[in-house]
Amino acid sequence: MAMVGFSFTKINAERKVGTGQGVNIESNAGIVDLTELPVIDPKKTVLKFEFIFTVKYEPNAGKIELNGEVVEIYDKEFGSKVLEHWSKEKKLHPEVMQGVFNAVLSKSNIEAITISRDIGLPSPIQMPRVDVKPVAKDKAEVKTEKAKK
Repeated sequence: MAMVGFSFTKINAERKVGTGQGVNIESNAGIVDLTELPVIDPKKTVLKFEFIFTVKYEPNAGKIELNGEVVEIYDKEFGSKVLEHWSKEKKLHPEVMQGVFNAVLSKSNIEAITISRDIGLPSPIQMPRVDVKPVAKDKAEVKTEKAKK
């Protein structure tokens, strides 16, 4: 399998009320459709996975919604299995789930961080922070003071 395309088809973001303390942020991603695209090589199958990625800010603080598509190419036989699995269960084939969702999550989270900054919502991902705690005295200084007494 190889990803040959990724794009956002719809971006919707809204900030509703002030986003002070106590905002709960919930992210969710899902595949909403899977279709086969035409391809020149008869030994290959090209599949388009349509997705929706949503970030909700509760209570009623805002929402970011990203719709898009991931396009991947497979061997004809395996691509047929993936399509058949989708048509029967409306779930992704286990062997493609990880790759497709990793692509959706990595690109959508980055986009959501940028959008949240632009419209004044908290980042949907907790950013790393550095906390500096005051230290009493350096151990070398303590040893020097003891030696002087």
